[in-house]
Amino acid sequence: MKISVKTDYAARAVLGLARHYQSGMPQHVETIAEENGIPSKYLVQILIDLKSRNIVKSIRGKEGGYLLAKSPSEIT
Repeated sequence: MKISVKTDYAARAVLGLARHYQSGMPQHVETIAEENGIPSKYLVQILIDLKSRNIVKSIRGKEGGYLLAKSPSEIT
């Protein structure tokens, strides 16, 4: 099965955030991008799409970033 690059990157980002879910700490875009091999400028667009679908949520500020909006077990 072939999937688009955007879908592949979105899945990688969600899996990366799921790995850090237990810490409860938001992850910076640069960290997510580096850990998952995703270009950071493209990742920002993907995270905005995921946020509009209530899969991720963002936290503003210096200590902010992105985290999953719900438990990894609830995401299908």
